[in-house]
Amino acid sequence: MNDTIETILLEHLMREDEISGEEALILQESEKRFYEGLIIDGETILDDMNRPVRRSGVRLWGVLKKIGYEELPHGIQVDLQRDGENIIARVVLQCRYATRERGRRPSKDDLARHAHLLDAPFLKGDEFSYVSDSGTENPELLRERVNEAKSKKVELVYTHVSNATGRTTDRELSDVLRGAVEQIMPSYEAILEVAPTLLEERVTAEVKNFEGGKAVHPKNMILQGPPGTGKTYHTVLYAVAIIEGKTMSEIKTEGYAEVKRRYATYRDENRIAFTTFHQSYGYEEFIEGIKPVVTAGSNEVGFNIESGIFKEFCDLASADHRFGGHDVSIDADARIWKVSLGGSGENPLKKSCFEDGMMRIGWDGFGEDPFKNPSSMNPSERSILSYFYETMEVGDIVLSLKDEHRIDGIGIIDGDVEWLGNEERYKRGRKVNWLAKNISLDIYEMNLRKKLTQKTVYPLDRLSVSQVERMLEEESGIREVDDRSERPYVFIIDEINRGNISKILGELITLIEPSKRLGEVEETLVKLPYSKKEFGVPNNIYIIGTMNTADRSIALMDTALRRRFRFIEMSPDPSIFQGVSVGGVDLERLLDVMNRRIEALYDRDHMIGHAYFSGLSSEDDVDALKEIFLKSIIPLLQEYFFDDQEKIRAVLGDDQRKNGPHILTERPDSSKLFGSSIYSMDLEKTYQINSEALGRRDVYEAIYAGHHAEV
Repeated sequence: MNDTIETILLEHLMREDEISGEEALILQESEKRFYEGLIIDGETILDDMNRPVRRSGVRLWGVLKKIGYEELPHGIQVDLQRDGENIIARVVLQCRYATRERGRRPSKDDLARHAHLLDAPFLKGDEFSYVSDSGTENPELLRERVNEAKSKKVELVYTHVSNATGRTTDRELSDVLRGAVEQIMPSYEAILEVAPTLLEERVTAEVKNFEGGKAVHPKNMILQGPPGTGKTYHTVLYAVAIIEGKTMSEIKTEGYAEVKRRYATYRDENRIAFTTFHQSYGYEEFIEGIKPVVTAGSNEVGFNIESGIFKEFCDLASADHRFGGHDVSIDADARIWKVSLGGSGENPLKKSCFEDGMMRIGWDGFGEDPFKNPSSMNPSERSILSYFYETMEVGDIVLSLKDEHRIDGIGIIDGDVEWLGNEERYKRGRKVNWLAKNISLDIYEMNLRKKLTQKTVYPLDRLSVSQVERMLEEESGIREVDDRSERPYVFIIDEINRGNISKILGELITLIEPSKRLGEVEETLVKLPYSKKEFGVPNNIYIIGTMNTADRSIALMDTALRRRFRFIEMSPDPSIFQGVSVGGVDLERLLDVMNRRIEALYDRDHMIGHAYFSGLSSEDDVDALKEIFLKSIIPLLQEYFFDDQEKIRAVLGDDQRKNGPHILTERPDSSKLFGSSIYSMDLEKTYQINSEALGRRDVYEAIYAGHHAEV
């Protein structure tokens, strides 16, 4: 191990003051290299989640884990801690109670695996000890007690004390710790013998379970990450995986071009919808609103209630609910009508209509074409016949009047108007598929306490299709759900945090909860403010959002919304450029080093996404890299750091270059631009981009070279 790395860490531990941002960068790299130097085989990695940069403090630590078992709360933790003038180093094989899932406690399986370390040969020597909840214990006695109470917490600890230089013998501290890791490793592996593999863990994390051989995905998810991490790109993969009931692992093996082709097909079938939130987006565009219309010929302005994009999509998904026993589908946009068949109550006409699958009305005196002489009609007659001939459509719902509170039949219009010349009376008819007949169902409350009248035909716009569906389920129990009703529909919201969430979603914030969806035990419906119709979110709707964590509006994200979504982190992935050399520049190391600097100087939410470089290959030269830095990377850094040029220079490695060109160069003394009233000491340093430097390979190599290397 390089003496310089240990010196940096040990000096940091002995310091009392807080380190600067530039020193934090050096510490971060040194700490990473120190812990990676303790790895004894190619199957162990440093778990970066447990290695934050510390600006001050007297402790450093990192965790080593076996590849394939990163999600388990077991690992080899290496601590370096100051104690007066000494450095105490500890290597701990332990069960960490806090894992990546906040607040997670170890399961019985976790503790059983942990206790399994006592089956491995005990390590002897003054520097090794076994620690439980009660403190340091004799391993033989501890084994007996663990067998009796398997929830016992157990740790295998190696402790080494050295002076501030890290030396007590002729060996470096890193060599001592590496030896301890090597001795503890068999005990760690003993724990993992009863652990699942990473593949099993990942499948469990990715999807809840499998039903009918299909993967089950979260109903609501948000892909979040810095710009350029492929969030929108991955919505295509997730949407197809959800519709086809596959895991993401399966979808990724099929190739993006093929998956995108199927995505386009599902989109054309209206199984996938896409929208982007922005600051002027509102409830009216998303759920429903009032839109002005101009009446043809009169130039009069009226208003229509129109469904928004999400409500329309929900209506499409609901239309897949079929009443198989009657081989009919109810259209979510169907209009609902009240019809009087010979008046209220039981009568011969109603009995005949129910038996023959018809609805019939009168006004036979106007003949087969009632509109041939419309002047002979009064307004009420004209209204009823216009409804029956012109407004009613095939697929609309009709409710048969029983009395002023109740209905006795529910049907779907199945044909156009017919003239029934052979009938003595009520010669105007339309075919109707009566789904429920001879019932007695009170709809007074559903109809907002408005009584039904004897008028032959009129619309019941206060009722919704979902209410009619529930009437059929409750009254006749005829609903049959076939495969179509389970077909997933995916609604994608890009830049979900850029809109005013409360304004756009309104009551939908409750309805999208999986437990509140239609058909669930806690099914919830709300009455929409404009149409006054009840609305709920179908259970076969999946919502995928994307969120740019670098967008400052993220701070305004509604807590209620966060609770209802599963968040999937999309981080920059430099490893996709492994082996890619652009004009001799190692693209993987370049992106990795810049992002670790940004994380230390700012945070992980503002790192640079790999998508900025996705168009590059080993066939490109440095000029291609220059274009990306000039037009994308440097402007992005300027936005992130509010033109704090020193931090931008730190990310680009300019602050470490002793020789050679800088990417940002200081402008000449600008005091000559002013008169004697302005002093040079009052002027800010200004920088300009050195375009020529960006055309040189060595400038990029210097970004990821050793922090102390001369360029």
